[in-house]
Amino acid sequence: MNEKLKKGCGIGCGVMTILIFVIIGSIAFFVRDMSVDYKAVEKSEKALVMAHGGLVDFVPPAGGLPSAERVQTFLAVRELQAEWRLNVALAFDEFLVKKKNSDEGGFTHFLKLIRSTTEMAPSLAGFWSSRNSALMEHEMGPGEYSYIYCLAYFSYLGYDPGDGAQATDLDFSRNSGPNLTVSTDTDLTEIQRRDAAWGRTHDLMLPLLEATERTGLNLEPVEAQQWLAELDMEVAIMQESPLRYPWRDEAPRLLADAFRPFRKELEEQYNISVNPVELIFEMVKDEDKNKD
Repeated sequence: MNEKLKKGCGIGCGVMTILIFVIIGSIAFFVRDMSVDYKAVEKSEKALVMAHGGLVDFVPPAGGLPSAERVQTFLAVRELQAEWRLNVALAFDEFLVKKKNSDEGGFTHFLKLIRSTTEMAPSLAGFWSSRNSALMEHEMGPGEYSYIYCLAYFSYLGYDPGDGAQATDLDFSRNSGPNLTVSTDTDLTEIQRRDAAWGRTHDLMLPLLEATERTGLNLEPVEAQQWLAELDMEVAIMQESPLRYPWRDEAPRLLADAFRPFRKELEEQYNISVNPVELIFEMVKDEDKNKD
């Protein structure tokens, strides 16, 4: 190695060592936050699942039309999450600004991007913990909450399950166990992100609609017959289409009637950016559900 290279490395390599240390330190901090904060999420979700069952344990009663009382309970849960929902939206916004700057070049911008990831973890953990606590307080399980969320926002109000994945350019996926992947994979097209979200919503809702009780409807006989026919038709369509989510084109009248008195509150409590992480449950592994 010549003297110039040695001299240059003496200064430059020292800077790189510091920068690498800073990056590794940021990642370590992010992982530490994930470990501490997400243990609280796992604990709260385990208690919720033990008390009210998991996503697939919910059986929609009385034909599956949500009662006014349960919609009000759903809204009460969401109201308790409002501050954390805003925190997550702001964390996503900051991350995307930092990512754009990083993509344009500059190591300082890259470091700021790393830092923004450290701030995203506690926001997400706080959001999920507050949701789980609110659900416990109002005695609503993850299955019923997810069921009402999909019917209210996707079927009735017409929002797209892909909202957020498209709007924020972030992709969210879950493997088995408590693993969440948040990425900005530019190899995924907007349509691929949308289709993935539609498929997840289909896979969540089809078993719930299939399991819906066909008795005990609080409707006149003619209307009950009409609704059950609508329900059976939608189930048949979803069984044939893996990307179909319930009443994608338009909610039937009786379903719309169940949500119409609460439209304003539902609209106020929806956030496009946060939508992809709203229904992430099952952080508790199946083998852990029966452990103390």
